[in-house]
Amino acid sequence: MQRQTTAWLTLCLMGAVTFSSAQNGSSFQSPQVKLVWETKAVLKTPESVLYDETDSVLFVSNINGDPLQHDKNGFISMMSPDGEMLKLNWATGLDAPKGMGISQGKLYVADIDMLVEISIQDGKVLSKYPAAGAKFLNDVTVDEDGVVYITDMQTNRIYSFKDGKLDVWLEDESLDKPNGILAEHGRLLVGTRNNILLIRLDSKEIKVQFYDTGGIDGLVSAGRGNYLTTDWAGLTQQVNLLEGIQKLIDTTPDKINAADLEFIQSKRLMLIPTFNDNRVRAYTLEQ
Repeated sequence: MQRQTTAWLTLCLMGAVTFSSAQNGSSFQSPQVKLVWETKAVLKTPESVLYDETDSVLFVSNINGDPLQHDKNGFISMMSPDGEMLKLNWATGLDAPKGMGISQGKLYVADIDMLVEISIQDGKVLSKYPAAGAKFLNDVTVDEDGVVYITDMQTNRIYSFKDGKLDVWLEDESLDKPNGILAEHGRLLVGTRNNILLIRLDSKEIKVQFYDTGGIDGLVSAGRGNYLTTDWAGLTQQVNLLEGIQKLIDTTPDKINAADLEFIQSKRLMLIPTFNDNRVRAYTLEQ
């Protein structure tokens, strides 16, 4: 996620468009992936997509303005996994919402310098927790114990939220512009300016897990030691320790962004918000 100020496109009708292929301009698409649907351009700077497995719905964060402006224009949309727009303005009154996570039946959203707690039942904002010293809260993840972790790109920090308290969990120079974050197996994977770090939750020991990945916006697990990443500009990659880095999609030449993605493993479905393009695109990924 990078700072951008854009002029908005004309609001289109809600809905999804199904495609049999994706051959646009000079963009790249691996044979492993297939574009199966994309929304119309009804979203407003969609930055992140999150799948709620319990209710089988997607949440999409919409910045709708300057990513660093406290303007109350931001909102969360609710969609179905097949691309139907269920409610465009599901949760409103946010500033510049970005990464999201679910803990104990509530949706937590990074919003510049606050963590916003939202009721999943009705989309009402329940609480806003200020993050002391935060400048650019970005991505969110939740560990097996329900602890919420949030990256701050501008302060090289990771915050944690537990039992109603939001604190700095780690601040380190090696957290070089931390963005995408994933909690799994007692550790955090954190995307930085050019690497993916592995941080143990018990000791906070840091090591580089993947080198030379380029900038990381979105970071999710694809199972079997595979991870999917996006770089915001338009590049989507798959990385693992054995096979290294594999390019899956690159829409950079067509100026279609790839922001904070989601992956539904049961459907092998990648969901990529296109930021300035104002859509979400869904691709299937072969094993």
